[in-house]
Amino acid sequence: MIKMAPQSENQMLDLARSILSITGDIVKELETTGVPVPHFAPESSDVPITDSYIRLRNSLNDAAGDLLLLVNGPQAHTRQLLASHHDLAAYQIAFAYGVFAAVPEGSPITITKLAQSVGLPDDILRRVLYVLCTQRVFEEIEKDVFVHTHGSVVFARDPQLRAAAEYQLEEFLKAAGSATTALRNGSQSPFHEAFGMPLFQYYTENPNLGARFASAMAGIAKLDRQTSEIWNGYSWSDLGDKQVVDIGGGSGHVSIALADKYPNLNITVQDGNPAMFAHTSKQESGPVKEGRVKFIQHNFFNPQPIKGAGVYLLRQITHNWSDADCVKILRAIVPVLEPSTSLLINDTIMPEHGARTRYEERSLRQVDMMMFVALGAKQRTLQDFRNLLHAADPRLQVCRTIHAEGSMGLIEVQLGNR
Repeated sequence: MIKMAPQSENQMLDLARSILSITGDIVKELETTGVPVPHFAPESSDVPITDSYIRLRNSLNDAAGDLLLLVNGPQAHTRQLLASHHDLAAYQIAFAYGVFAAVPEGSPITITKLAQSVGLPDDILRRVLYVLCTQRVFEEIEKDVFVHTHGSVVFARDPQLRAAAEYQLEEFLKAAGSATTALRNGSQSPFHEAFGMPLFQYYTENPNLGARFASAMAGIAKLDRQTSEIWNGYSWSDLGDKQVVDIGGGSGHVSIALADKYPNLNITVQDGNPAMFAHTSKQESGPVKEGRVKFIQHNFFNPQPIKGAGVYLLRQITHNWSDADCVKILRAIVPVLEPSTSLLINDTIMPEHGARTRYEERSLRQVDMMMFVALGAKQRTLQDFRNLLHAADPRLQVCRTIHAEGSMGLIEVQLGNR
């Protein structure tokens, strides 16, 4: 007989008390950081992304999620879960037809005027908005009159966040629907099954979507603290005038931000698809205009052409590829490494199951499934990374790892003597 962990006589009340206590701690944290308590109006402040706030947020989501599971029961929970793709259909329509940007900020708009603006029938648009309103994304202030909420205005203000939503709701949602078919057919990935070609080939052959994907990567970095370990995890100011090579750097948004923060840095962004950096490479201000961030086309399966750099950066690259392909990518870099050169792998380091809150682990497992759906790839544990490095070259050694709350990991690798 399987035994569950012992529970109190009234788990609902225990969870409710825990929620109240954690919420109190969150309010204190907001006061400490000087951030006003958030609300649903468009002018609400964004929540902080400090270590302590993220820990509290994760704990509160676990407790609140458990209470809802108990209150709703498995049947009601499952019914909502299995219908969630219909929520996504409403979001897909709203993004595809530019609804977020079409609603004026600071003033209401009627359904008729909005429908004319975006090119949708009144009835369809109204039904879409009502779905979104149930999640406090837009609000109907009187019959057929809508305004922004904080949950909608963030997308109106930020085209990169819109791009992040659009590629997920279009390419990746379609790919996810082909998961079991891909497994049965032995396809490279569900994306390949759905679109008839691998993801990166698809974006090369559809440069407009490739540019949107590049913009989306910059948007995703804003959704959580995905770049904090890059800023804080390495002594960039100690590099002097040594070059940094951002391998597979896409649009270069991370390198541009890094060069903004550290004026001593000179960075070369490499990507196999020039559509990824077509827009950012033409920036007329900042480190691109100054010549401190440059862009070149390079396939990272080919030998690394830049020698003598101080740092080679692989950011969110390994999770896109199989073990065999990752070994090829690493081997293409090894010949230019010197004992003092750092290879930085900036990617998610998967924890053991149960080592994090369920809220945090769910986010990590979702991305792991996304890697399977999009590329037939996966997220990796620290031991997985060690195994890849050893397979590429036994001399590649992990010097240190950094993994802050709510961020990806940073693995510093150097060439040893073995």
